[in-house]
Amino acid sequence: MDPKTSSADDGLLITDDLHSLKEGDIYTDPESGKRYRVRKSILPGRAIGGPHGVGDPDDRTLRKIEADVLIPKRMNDQLERKECHPFYLKLVECFKKEGAAIGLSTCKETLNAFNRCKYERFHDPDFRAKVTEDYLAERSHYRRTGMTEKEQKLQEYRNWKAQNEA
Repeated sequence: MDPKTSSADDGLLITDDLHSLKEGDIYTDPESGKRYRVRKSILPGRAIGGPHGVGDPDDRTLRKIEADVLIPKRMNDQLERKECHPFYLKLVECFKKEGAAIGLSTCKETLNAFNRCKYERFHDPDFRAKVTEDYLAERSHYRRTGMTEKEQKLQEYRNWKAQNEA
């Protein structure tokens, strides 16, 4: 019996036994007639699929590291840059005036206001949902195009520069 085929009596699909398949083999699905190239990876199929091999653009599931590390980091960055920026600027100004070490004791009121702003916004489920949606949209765009946002802006600039030099 050919190792790349499966009999109906053993109840296994050809894709159930990955030891008989090799990287690059072509598998034809008997039901649909579709042909698939075998790709072996320790990652799940949604993480290596897609048009550029970096994941399925329509996959909206978050890995543990994305949910526990990346999303909170993005939330913190956005809080410091946008949401709580006036409190942050007051804190920096106070630290510059008082000094960093002494400022920790003399700028407590400003520091508490900044921390309160961050705490309230950080524990807001609507804010977390918004940041998560932004992240998923950016990740989907990357998986669809194969280019990060910075790479895309650089490419747009290069195209603009080439047009204006000509």
